[in-house]
Amino acid sequence: MKRIALIILLLGAFASHVFADGKMFWRDTVPPDVPFQRALILFDEGTQTLVLQSKYQVPEGNEPTTIGWVVPVPAAPELASMSADLAARMFFELGRNSRPKITDVAGSLFFVLLTTVAGLSLATLLLCLLSFVLPLPQWVKRNRDALSRYALCGLFGCVVMAFLFPSLGRPARGGGGGDVISAQQVGIYDVRVVRSAESGPLIAWLNENDFKFGEADTAAFDSYVSKGWCFVVAVINPGAEVDKREVVSGGLAAPLIMRFPCANPVYPLALTGTGGFETDILVYLASTSKMTCDGRLTLRFAGEMWGETLVDLEVFAEPEGFFDLDAMDFPYLCKFRDTLTPEEMHEDIVFTKAADNAPYREHIWRW
Repeated sequence: MKRIALIILLLGAFASHVFADGKMFWRDTVPPDVPFQRALILFDEGTQTLVLQSKYQVPEGNEPTTIGWVVPVPAAPELASMSADLAARMFFELGRNSRPKITDVAGSLFFVLLTTVAGLSLATLLLCLLSFVLPLPQWVKRNRDALSRYALCGLFGCVVMAFLFPSLGRPARGGGGGDVISAQQVGIYDVRVVRSAESGPLIAWLNENDFKFGEADTAAFDSYVSKGWCFVVAVINPGAEVDKREVVSGGLAAPLIMRFPCANPVYPLALTGTGGFETDILVYLASTSKMTCDGRLTLRFAGEMWGETLVDLEVFAEPEGFFDLDAMDFPYLCKFRDTLTPEEMHEDIVFTKAADNAPYREHIWRW
């Protein structure tokens, strides 16, 4: 029997804040906008772990009460999750590890100009003072008052500009149907792993729940079916005692974590592309070597992974013991990011080993 993998997240009270990659389906006539997606991919000897988060915004007056979200993956996964605030801390550390080198050209030029004017003004004032006791040229003594005024105005202007623009010149920092294989509670999610031989059960589920989808979605479903992928259905269920920060942090929900076998790291995009909007996509890829893709996502960083970056995964992921970092080897971190059009998301992104392990850090010249 052929397989498909998908994740349907029904977000109730917090639905207006989050989703990961894949495609969201809604009951409103105006679709939500998905401006940002981020993921951490851990790849080790044919096994991939996806840590998925996403943010979306709904036009005012079109807040949905129920949203379905479909994310295809190649095989029935092992499942885990962690709180949203701890995931935010982990992604923050990944961002610090891979932040670009930024040269503020305009700020640097301003700083040089400011220090030059201040230096000339001080030198002029000193020259005027020395003209009272030293035999300096007569033109200095004749123009002493005017030179003093110009120097004082120059110093005053430098002080004002330095006060108004204190950061200029400083380096910046980057920042359904089918066979149910299993059912479990993972963090805040009720999850079912579902296997189906065709896209019909998924489409039936969308119809039964009155979600909007079109021919492009159906074509994407069929494409994943033909590749033999399988799917998971997850429903958010945080419970009354759970702190909201564990569910949503910075507009992103607690991540759903999936581990499955695959030949090369993959980031599902085909369903996202059917939404018809541009999406900012950020992917961190941790592995044993430098990775590359087909050029749709730009490499922003490639280099050493900081030792404590993934410690929260091992300590706080649920179920306990899902991660054993001592048994995994992720010394190399790559960062990919770009804003993709719907046309650029027609196929999933597959990563492959780069020709070398030369380190790279993006250098931004900012005017």
